[in-house]
Amino acid sequence: MERFPGYTLVRTEDCPEQHGTLTVLTHDVSGATVLLVENEDSNKAFGIGFGTFPSDDTGVFHILEHSVLAGSEKYPVTSPFLQLLKSSMASFLNAMTFPDKTVYPFATPNETDFKNLMDVYLNAVFCPLAMVDKSVFEQEGWHRSADGTVSGVVYNEMQGALAAPDAQLENALERAMFPDTAYGFVSGGDPASIPALTYEKYKRVYHRHYSADNCCITLYGKMDMAEKLELLDRDYLSKMPKGTSRPQLTVQHEQAGACVELPYYTENPEPDEVQCALAWYTGAFADRERQLGVEILLDALLGTNNSPLKAALLAEKLGADIDIGFDDSTLQPVLELVLRGATEESARKFAAAVRKAVDGILAEGIPQELLLASLNAAEFASLERPGTLPDGVLDAINASTGWLHTGDPALLLHTDRLFASLREKMADGWFNELLRELFAPAPVQVVQVPTLPEKEEGEPIRTDGKLVLEHPLTVADLGDGARTAPGERELLAGAQLLHHPSAGSLYLNFYYDLGNVKPEDMPYLDLLTDVLDELDSTEHTAQQLNTLRSTWLGDSRTQLDIWTGRQEGAPCHAKLSLCLSLLERSLEKAVELGGEWLYDTILTGPAAEAAFARVLSQQKLNMEQQFIQQGNVYAATRASAHYTVDGAVSERCSGVSYYKFLCGVQERGNWAALGEKLDALRTEVLQHAELTVSLYGSEDALAKLRTLLPDSRFAAEGRAAAKPYVEPLTPPVNEAFIIDGGVNYDVQVWPMERRSDRKALARVMSYEYLWHNIREVGGAYGTGMLSSDGVEYLYTYRDPHVKESYDTFAKGPAELAAREYTEKDLNDFIVGTVAKLDTPRKPRAEARETDRRYFCGITDEMMAADRKALCAVDAALLKEQAAELGAAMANGVRVVFGSKDAVEAAKEMFDTVETL
Repeated sequence: MERFPGYTLVRTEDCPEQHGTLTVLTHDVSGATVLLVENEDSNKAFGIGFGTFPSDDTGVFHILEHSVLAGSEKYPVTSPFLQLLKSSMASFLNAMTFPDKTVYPFATPNETDFKNLMDVYLNAVFCPLAMVDKSVFEQEGWHRSADGTVSGVVYNEMQGALAAPDAQLENALERAMFPDTAYGFVSGGDPASIPALTYEKYKRVYHRHYSADNCCITLYGKMDMAEKLELLDRDYLSKMPKGTSRPQLTVQHEQAGACVELPYYTENPEPDEVQCALAWYTGAFADRERQLGVEILLDALLGTNNSPLKAALLAEKLGADIDIGFDDSTLQPVLELVLRGATEESARKFAAAVRKAVDGILAEGIPQELLLASLNAAEFASLERPGTLPDGVLDAINASTGWLHTGDPALLLHTDRLFASLREKMADGWFNELLRELFAPAPVQVVQVPTLPEKEEGEPIRTDGKLVLEHPLTVADLGDGARTAPGERELLAGAQLLHHPSAGSLYLNFYYDLGNVKPEDMPYLDLLTDVLDELDSTEHTAQQLNTLRSTWLGDSRTQLDIWTGRQEGAPCHAKLSLCLSLLERSLEKAVELGGEWLYDTILTGPAAEAAFARVLSQQKLNMEQQFIQQGNVYAATRASAHYTVDGAVSERCSGVSYYKFLCGVQERGNWAALGEKLDALRTEVLQHAELTVSLYGSEDALAKLRTLLPDSRFAAEGRAAAKPYVEPLTPPVNEAFIIDGGVNYDVQVWPMERRSDRKALARVMSYEYLWHNIREVGGAYGTGMLSSDGVEYLYTYRDPHVKESYDTFAKGPAELAAREYTEKDLNDFIVGTVAKLDTPRKPRAEARETDRRYFCGITDEMMAADRKALCAVDAALLKEQAAELGAAMANGVRVVFGSKDAVEAAKEMFDTVETL
C-alpha cells in the first residue's frame, strides 16, 4: 500500500464508537499486526501486546513484564520506567500481565513525548538487557540470599497477593476449570513455584513469545500515522523476520461437575467463614453477541440484592453475600458465583440452590424491563467508557485481546451493531434461552474451609526467659569467614589501577588521596561533592549531563571517604571518591561522562553562583532536620572528634562544625570567591593527588580500560604519593546542643584501642543491660553500645531523659561485671557478634568494602584473627572487661542533642550549652 510502505492493508473501516476510522495492517517482513485508530483525540496512545501463555506457576511472564522495563540496549539505565514516570507528560504509563497476554501501553498528549515513549517501549520489549544481565532476573524475579531466604520484586508482590483467601479460591477455581491449558496456572506466579524458574528457561520463554509475529501494535489518536509506522518499520520490525510458528492457546475440554475441597490456613478459623465458588463456561470468545448478552443477563439477575436470582439465593440464608464474576476476555469466558460467609453445610447446598432459583426464573420468564435497563446501562457505559484508563489504552488492550483470540484487532472496538441486535432479540425469549443454556451443565465447584495450620498441640505460653530454639546456632556453625579474592595492581596513566575479577555489573571507583589537603580546606571539598549535580559542564547543561549519567550509568556519585587504617599508628586515609556502576558495554561512556562530570563542570560564573546559593540553603535546612531526626549520630561524631583523626575530619566535614561552616559561607554570600576557591582546590586534587582506579569487572573490561584511561581526563603525570591525612585533635569537652523536637540523644564516648573481642562486650551491654534499663524502663526509642576504631560509646535515641540516662550508663559496668555468664549466654553473644562480620553485601557494597580494606591494610589474616579473638571470649574475660569499663568511660566525654528543658535541667553535666 502506497500510504504505508512495508505494510499490507487488511482493511479500513469507519468506527463511530471510536469517533474515527480503523485500519488493520500486517507488516510484510515480521508478520506483526498493527491497528490504527485515527481520530481527533489529542491524548494519543500506543500499545504493544504479546500472546503469553504460561505452562507453569513460575510467573515467568509477570517477571518478564517487570524485567523488560529495567533497561534496554538503547536505554541502558537501571530503572528507565521510574525515570519516565518522573519526567514524562504521560497520562498513563504502565504494563500489565493478563492470564494470556502481556500488554505495554502508554498515553500522552505531547507529540515529542509520544515519540520518546514509543521508542523506549519498543526498545524495552524487543532489546531488553535482562537477556544478558542475570541480575535483572534475580532482582525482579527471585534470588536466594546467603541465609537461604528467597526474595525478589515479583516473589514478594505475589506473597502478598496470594495471601488473601479470595485469591486462593480464584486460583483453585481456575485450576479446576482449566487443568490442561494455560488458564489453569497462576499467571502472576505462585511463590511456592517461582524459585523453580531458571534464568535459562526465562530467556527461552522470552525469545519464544516476545517476537514481532506474536504481537499486536496499536496507534491511537491524532497523529501522523505514516511517520510512526515508518519509524516502527525502520528501527524494529524490518529487522525481525517472522518465525516458523507462533505459540498458540489450546481449548480446554469442559470440566462440568468437577469439585474441589480447599483449606484456607488461618490462626483463627471461624465456622461461618467458609466460601463456595461455582463456575460455568459461557461459550466462544468470538461470539461477541453471546458474551455481551451474558453480561447484560448477569446484571439483570444479580446486579443488586433485589435482582431476581440474587434475591432468591439470599432468601435461602446459605451465607452472608453472593458475588458475581465474569471475564469475557479469555479464549473460553467463564462466569462465577461466590457464596461468602457460609458454613460447610450451607456451602454444599449452594449449587442446588442456584439450580432451583434459575428454574424458578425460567418458569416465569425474565422481566423485560430488567433486561432493557441492563442493556441500556451497558450500552451507555460502552459509549462513555468510565474509569481512569485513557480511551487509547483501553483500545490497545482490547485490540490485543481480539487479535489474540480471532486474529482481528478491531473486533472489540465495534459494539453498536451488537446492542442493536440484542435489542431486537429481547422480545422473542432469546435471553431466557441463554439463561437455560448457561446453567444447564453442572458447575465446577470449589469449597474453601478455614483451617488451623498443622502444628503441635498445646498453646504457647510467653515467658521472660531466654529464647529456646530447636536448633540454635553455635560458634562451631560460624565457619572461617569469607576470603577476599586477590586483586591485581599496575601503574597506568599516572594512576594506580586495581583490578578484581567480577562477573555481572561493572563497578569503577576513582579515589583521589587527600593526605596533602589542609584541614580547613576539607569542608570545601565536601561541599564540592554536594554541588556537582547542579553545575553545567563545558559540553552540557547540568540537566543534560544528569540525563546522560542516568542513561549510561546505573549509579554515579561523588563523596569523601574517611577511614582509619590498620597500619602502624592507625593512620587516617581520606579520599575524594567518584563511584560508578554500569554495564560493561557502557565502559567507554562511563569514563567519558565521569571525566566530564568531575573535571569539566563550571565552578565560576552566574550559573554556578546561583547553584551554590541554592545548594547551601538546602544543605543547611537538611542538617537542621537531621539534628532532630538523628541527633545521636551527630553527637557521636562530635565527641569522637577529640580522640581520632577519623573522627575529627568527619566532624569537620559532616558534623556541627560543617553546619557552622555552611552558615558562615551563606552569611558571607561571596559566591564568586567560593567558586574560585572550589576551582583551585579541585585542580590541585584532581591533577596532583595520587589517584587509585579500582575496577570490578571482566578481563575484557580491564583491557578496555587500559586503552581508555591514557586518553581520558583522569590521566595525569607527576602525582604526589599518598600519605595519611593528619590534623590536630581538640581537648575533650562535654557539650550540649539544644534542638527542637522534644526528645534527646545522649552519647558518652571514650578512647579505646581497637580490640575485636570488645565487640562481644558491646553486644552484652546493648542487649543485656541498656535495652531493659534505657528502652523498657526509661522509655527511649533506642539505645546501644558500639566499639569501633579508636573509640567506644553508649548512646540513646529519642530519649525522654538526659541526666537519668547518664546515671543508668554509669551503673552498667558494675552490673555486667557482677553477672554470671553461662556457656549458652556466651555462645549467643559470640554468634550474634560474629554474624555482623558476615552480613551479606550487594556487589557494589562488596566492591567498596574491598577497596576500604586495601587502603586500610586489612588482610584476610587480620580478619581471621579478629574472628578467632571473638570466638575465644569467655566469662572471665567478659567480666574483666566490664569491671574496667567504668574507668574507661570516666575518661570520656558527654555530648547531648536535646530539648531546652531537659538540657537545662542537666546543665551541670556540661562544659558548654549551645542552641543550634
